Amino acid sequence: MNLDWQVIFSKLFLYDPAEPLLFPTVTFWGWAIVVLGIYGLFVQMRQLKAALLWLLLFSFFFYYKSVGSFVGLFLLTLVVEYALVRWMTTYPKTSRLAFVLSLLVPLIFLGYFKYTAFFLENINFIFGANLSIPAIFLPAGISFYTFHMISYAVDVRNGKIPVGSFADYALYVCYFPHMVAGPIVRAGHFLPQLQAPRLEADYIGSGFWLILQGLVKKVVFADYIAQYNDLVFANPSGYSGFENLMAIYGYGLQIFFDFSGYSDVAIGLARMMGFDLGINFNKPYLSTSITDFWRRWHISLSSWLRDYVYIPLGGNRKGTFRTYVNLLLTMLIGGLWHGASWRFVVWGGVHGLALAVHRALFGKETATRPWWRQLIGWGITFHLVLVLWVFFRAPDYPTAIAVLQQTLRIDWAYIGPFWQARPLFVVLLIIGYLLHAVPMRWVSWIETTFARSPWLVKAATFIAVVQLLLEMRQSYVQPFIYFQF
Repeated sequence: MNLDWQVIFSKLFLYDPAEPLLFPTVTFWGWAIVVLGIYGLFVQMRQLKAALLWLLLFSFFFYYKSVGSFVGLFLLTLVVEYALVRWMTTYPKTSRLAFVLSLLVPLIFLGYFKYTAFFLENINFIFGANLSIPAIFLPAGISFYTFHMISYAVDVRNGKIPVGSFADYALYVCYFPHMVAGPIVRAGHFLPQLQAPRLEADYIGSGFWLILQGLVKKVVFADYIAQYNDLVFANPSGYSGFENLMAIYGYGLQIFFDFSGYSDVAIGLARMMGFDLGINFNKPYLSTSITDFWRRWHISLSSWLRDYVYIPLGGNRKGTFRTYVNLLLTMLIGGLWHGASWRFVVWGGVHGLALAVHRALFGKETATRPWWRQLIGWGITFHLVLVLWVFFRAPDYPTAIAVLQQTLRIDWAYIGPFWQARPLFVVLLIIGYLLHAVPMRWVSWIETTFARSPWLVKAATFIAVVQLLLEMRQSYVQPFIYFQF
């Protein structure tokens, strides 16, 4: 058998926009084995600085394989941002200017790549102009590393963290497990771990479990369920009300398994290197209020918005009315962060209004509620979240409205034929929501038990999971949903 080494070299080392380096690919896991092996070797030799430098270099390479030449823009932003933070702490008289610039630099780049087309489209619509709309490539992960840069500058400014070396700063911003789709990690949490990674057998084992769990979530559940959801959202009027309803429930499960699956893999990879990235999801669909939902969903983002947007706006310190306004503004910013489209504004705005209404009716609601109130609260919250996901998923506003209008015309006679036509979809939907409802203490027990199990058990589980992934994988790897943000 003749090997085409040029093709192999290109696949391994060169950027291909059609095949970015994604977690659910053989190429990535080939690289991951090499990276973890060399990292572990350096650590065993007590060469921690060399180990961290190796992670930094691979993180740069990983990002290059995700965005190609745009890695140069990222490196420029990284150097400029670090220089501004250094300036801020070295020259007190001009520290305010340096701080403002440290916020503006990443935001200007984010604004250009993410919002230029949206801005020009609205100018054309409002003023009847005919400005050309440039086709601008959105680099993967730009929203996430922008938030990392901003939080680092703010925390240094507030004296929460000292300015470290450029290498540590760069690794914090572009550490490959979390760079392109989170979770959003605080520098004060991540940087101290670089001094003494937690390389314990149980911790590494739990990371391995999270990786397997995340891949099953993505490949087995999210990618399969996405096939049906994509059909309905592409043409909602071509499907019955019941079929549209199933797509709404399906997308709720898809986005959870897709994003939490990515987070599991990212957190698991970091644990296998001795680092803790925190948790990003805590059974969000069991929330009994919209406030509770945002304490459980994308925890790293919601806490970032709270600490760097809501509280600086005044939080709840400026009176009742300002509290509601601040909640609305924070969620509008959160909506626009997800995408440059009015449907994301609607999504974020309604979430903000719901948070304000809940606070107005129930306050902080620290008292335990009777079970029936919790059940009602869960039903309202769950279905409000699912309805708003329609605006999140639909390609445009009219499609979102069409999906909701079709859902209002439900013919329950479709239940039987739907089961006959799509039994695996229904089974995965039911199993997925049941798995989501498993108590967290059971989940933690399973993770701990696996982490402490003999290597033969781990190997057998790994083989079984790989076989399941091979059976369920699609003809092409679907990018993670949050890559587009």
